[in-house]
Amino acid sequence: MAAGDAAPVLPAAAKDHAFKHVSCTGAPNEVRVKINKVARSVGLIVADLYRNDEAGYLKREGRVQQVRFAARAPTTEFCMHAPKPGEYAIALYHDQNANWTLDKGAFGIPAEPFGLSNNPPVRFAAPKIADTLFEVPADGAEIDIQLKG
Repeated sequence: MAAGDAAPVLPAAAKDHAFKHVSCTGAPNEVRVKINKVARSVGLIVADLYRNDEAGYLKREGRVQQVRFAARAPTTEFCMHAPKPGEYAIALYHDQNANWTLDKGAFGIPAEPFGLSNNPPVRFAAPKIADTLFEVPADGAEIDIQLKG
C-alpha cells in the first residue's frame, strides 16, 4: 500500500476468517469456510451448499453450489456464495484420491473424512437439515467445519 492508502475493509463476517483465497471476492452473501483437521495435503475438499429444504438436503438436485479445492493440511480455507441471504447448510468431504466421489465402506458409511456445518453429532444416519443450518446475511457469514472419520 502507498502512504496514505486506507487498509481494505473486510465485511463483518470476514474479520475472524481473514484469509485469502481465489474464491473469496467479498461479494454479497459470501460464506467463508474454514475446514479443520485436514490430515494430509492430498486430493480435494468437495463442498456442497444447500438451501433450507429438507427434501433436497444431501441430494444433487437440492444443491445450490458445489466447489472443489485442493486440500491443505491442517486447515483448508475457501469461500462459497449463497444466491441470496437466508438459511443454508454445507456438507463436504475430503476426496483423498481425487476421484470426484465420496467413497463409502460397509453399510454406506463414508470411507473418506467428511463434515457438516455446525458440526452436529453423526450417529447411524445423517443429521436433519435443522441441525446443520446457519444464517447467511447480505454481508456474508463464516463457518468452521471439523472433519470426521
